[in-house]
Amino acid sequence: MVPAKQKVYKKVYDLACADLRRKDQEERLIAAGLTYAKAETGLLADIPYFDEIISLAIPDFTFKSSKGVNVTLVAKIVLLHYILKASGAPLGGEKIPYEDIQGLRHYYPVFERRVLKPLQSAFGYNRQIFIDAGLSLGGQKEEYGDGSFTLQALPRVPITFILWEGDEEFPPSLRTLFDPSITCYLPLEDIVVISKLASTRILKEARLLSMDEVME
Repeated sequence: MVPAKQKVYKKVYDLACADLRRKDQEERLIAAGLTYAKAETGLLADIPYFDEIISLAIPDFTFKSSKGVNVTLVAKIVLLHYILKASGAPLGGEKIPYEDIQGLRHYYPVFERRVLKPLQSAFGYNRQIFIDAGLSLGGQKEEYGDGSFTLQALPRVPITFILWEGDEEFPPSLRTLFDPSITCYLPLEDIVVISKLASTRILKEARLLSMDEVME
């Protein structure tokens, strides 16, 4: 991460921490669908995050992954924004594409470049590794397109990825679907961020699976 961007992210992170300190933290965690326990120094919450659990201590704001990996500053910001924004609204509405989320249509080219194009390039002619990677990350298989699955990015933020495989006549295409309630759980600018984080995980998992196949 370049220093200038790191500085901006650090400022956003500090603001989110300060904001949560001022809130009714237990109310926020309940609205976000999180389990938590009271500790001597505050609260300890467990945040299901893709295929891992992030333990968050409040008000110290220490983050620990169940996988023992580093929790990036960007991920920390998204997790805090999720807790701050969560309304407790129910899921289950008809899924909608990114461009149909109110306020985001004009950002679609950015979303396409950062999220869809990398996946399309990697899996456009290989739906099986796309599906395998998604399921390996704990995704739920869907029946859309030529291959699809839903990842639970956060407890109340499912993201569905759909691939239409390319052939001699048609190029491959890929799109995502969201529950309409996503704007009740994440700020608009974080929706592309969480989608990019999901895309990166799918690509990484596919590489690991391919390496395992070569090793066998």
